[in-house]
Amino acid sequence: MLTGRANPSSASCQPLASHLIEEISHRVINEYGEAIAILSLAASVGEAAPALRRAADRLLTMAEAHQSLLVPITEEYIDLGDHVGKLCHSLSRASLDERSIQLTVATDEIRLDAARCWRVGLIVSELVRNAARHGLGDSHGSIRVSLNRSGNSVWCVVCDDGCAAYHRPEEGGRRLVRALTAEIGGSAQWKFTPRGSVAGVCFPLITS
Repeated sequence: MLTGRANPSSASCQPLASHLIEEISHRVINEYGEAIAILSLAASVGEAAPALRRAADRLLTMAEAHQSLLVPITEEYIDLGDHVGKLCHSLSRASLDERSIQLTVATDEIRLDAARCWRVGLIVSELVRNAARHGLGDSHGSIRVSLNRSGNSVWCVVCDDGCAAYHRPEEGGRRLVRALTAEIGGSAQWKFTPRGSVAGVCFPLITS
């Protein structure tokens, strides 16, 4: 049983509620569907024991990844780099390692209040997932997350070495990132090239 986190207040989540819940719920259903497919395959080929163990491990890492996205119970300032580092470690274990996708994180020392830190974590999670899904597709490669402080602003950049399509329609993931970024008073932009994609989010260190 996963414990230790609290649900966000209705006031803090109201602007995002509808599409945030829809996007996350859709992703949870898809990911747990993958584990179910593993079990179904095991039943059909008579290799139940190894596949069941693999499915159990996959479900555990997925659960850990989703737990890392829950709202912290504290209202104090916390280390953004530490929060994002743990989140990215969970994402790697849950889905990237088995695809031979290397995820690296480099951060400055940045302290944010827990509520904004949580939102940045959601943004990073979405950008990493989008990079793996759209940038790298079915191939292996690398994704890099960087968090840098510049004066009174923070830059969060997620880049990959894939080859995402140019000018593709803005899907739910990018709309979600824009909504979350607006919640912390920032802006988001993307650049797609034949040698990789870059997503950048800039937001103020302290809200007015």
